[in-house]
Amino acid sequence: MGDIKKPESQGDLTFELSFVEELLSQNTSHNFVFYYFGKKNIFKNQENAKFVCLKYFKKPEISFYPLCIKNYKKPIYSLNYRLKKDNINIMFFLKPYLYEHIETPYFAIIRDVAHRILPHFPEFNSNRIFEKKEKRLNLFLASASHIITCNDVAKNDIKTLYNVIDEKIITMNLPCPGWVKNINEDLSVLKSNGLTKNSYIFYPAQFWSHKNHIRLVLAAQVMKEQNINLKVVFSGFDKGNKNYLVNTVKNLNLNNDIIFLDYVNQKKLAALYKNAYALVYPCLAGPDSISALEAMYFNCPVLISDHLGYNQQLKKAALYFNPLDESDIVEKIKKLNDMQIKDELISCGQLLINHLQSKNYLEKCINLIDNFYLIRQCWSLKESYNNK
Repeated sequence: MGDIKKPESQGDLTFELSFVEELLSQNTSHNFVFYYFGKKNIFKNQENAKFVCLKYFKKPEISFYPLCIKNYKKPIYSLNYRLKKDNINIMFFLKPYLYEHIETPYFAIIRDVAHRILPHFPEFNSNRIFEKKEKRLNLFLASASHIITCNDVAKNDIKTLYNVIDEKIITMNLPCPGWVKNINEDLSVLKSNGLTKNSYIFYPAQFWSHKNHIRLVLAAQVMKEQNINLKVVFSGFDKGNKNYLVNTVKNLNLNNDIIFLDYVNQKKLAALYKNAYALVYPCLAGPDSISALEAMYFNCPVLISDHLGYNQQLKKAALYFNPLDESDIVEKIKKLNDMQIKDELISCGQLLINHLQSKNYLEKCINLIDNFYLIRQCWSLKESYNNK
């Protein structure tokens, strides 16, 4: 991880924090060490869990360089070196680690390989970034004992693009993040933006081009032409595409129809979910969505891109649309005028998230590790093995 902090948690970090919080709340005979890069950590050490910061440094302080670290602008302590020093039996990565080869057996959670599926988007097609990431990711996946991903769509992408054998990849449905429970929503975000219940559709996503905000801008134009009185609300950090969207909104004379919010904290996010007419999620990358699960918890109907990954994740709990057709998006929004359809979506959503609990996801991960330990017992932590 980077800094383990909450103020800017979303997407992958939301999943990581939820996983750690759930793990720390469980009674288990295992001992855990969490390694992270950065300066901030919201968690405290416990009897069976401690947090170790692998700090950045300006000049080399170790006598060797693992793969790729010597080319990094800010060299880092070797995680591989620290794992061996701390006698770690098994490593579990919550997201791909792309800096060095790890000799300790490890599991890796990988939600997607969007940079390979959508290489034409500007956030993915930088030659320097793409080549380095590919070289490191190939090594990381090849050396993993097991790879955990969300569904068969993601599994097939990894198999096809990285030549990983089927038996090595395990599918586990993404859990609903724990922050949604017992959260007190902050309604000030509605009042300050002139929003009332069911007066807007909501799309929380960082302003990357592959998030396809432009399609909701064009959908807003269609709704205006059809006298559908719904605003569009965006929230997220600007990743380089926001200015393009703002200018498009201005050129289409939609300033009163679209609201751009920056990052909102979880209390405001809960209020936006709870009072939205629907979550409308036109992202072009998949194959799963944390936002969809969050929305379902707050009884917010979910409309989402018609990708197989989303279909596998959400099943009957969402309506699906062509993410490149704003007219189809509007048609699906209009379907929610039928209260029977809307109530059925909400009901199916509740059933789904009740099944996708963080506790269940963690238990499956622990079981995988326990089963693998039978293999790990084949060699010593302390001996130095000659591989010649």
